[in-house]
Amino acid sequence: MRISSRPVGYGGIEQGRGRIRSITIETAVHGRGITQRTGRYTLTAPTFGEHGVHWAPASTDATPVHRPHRLAVAQ
Repeated sequence: MRISSRPVGYGGIEQGRGRIRSITIETAVHGRGITQRTGRYTLTAPTFGEHGVHWAPASTDATPVHRPHRLAVAQ
């Protein structure tokens, strides 16, 4: 089985300033005898009074407008 992920967007930074409040990643899973499946998930920072981060499925139309810069993407 092979699992690969890549960032497809982020939220919270406006005009190059601010804090990253969410990151959306696209993950693909495939292997021998397994049809490739993909999905998008958003990791969101806690708001005031909450603890821990939250993972939630993301639809393709809910992807944040901001895209990662080429230099910011880890290879």
